[in-house]
Amino acid sequence: MTTGTLLTLTCLPVLVAGIALGASAQNQAPPIEQPVAAKDKVVVESAFAKADANGDGKLSRDEAARLPGIGARFDEFDKNKDGVLTLDEFAGMFVTTN
Repeated sequence: MTTGTLLTLTCLPVLVAGIALGASAQNQAPPIEQPVAAKDKVVVESAFAKADANGDGKLSRDEAARLPGIGARFDEFDKNKDGVLTLDEFAGMFVTTN
């Protein structure tokens, strides 16, 4: 199995959950943000580490482009507009809502 396949398999459940939460939140009152659960935090950190090809603790636009659904929305997730995604910015994509 290639690294790309493993990364896709690791990120896919998180992305599917995010899409499902987003779809259900459209018909509800304004959400209250909840932090990522501890077990989910491990998954997010692992996905970030695998995507961080050069190990500098940041995701460049090229590194993020390898992740389904993230590269296309890179500018939205890059909150401070510095051209890279930090772990906090990356994890912010997976904040759950009530």
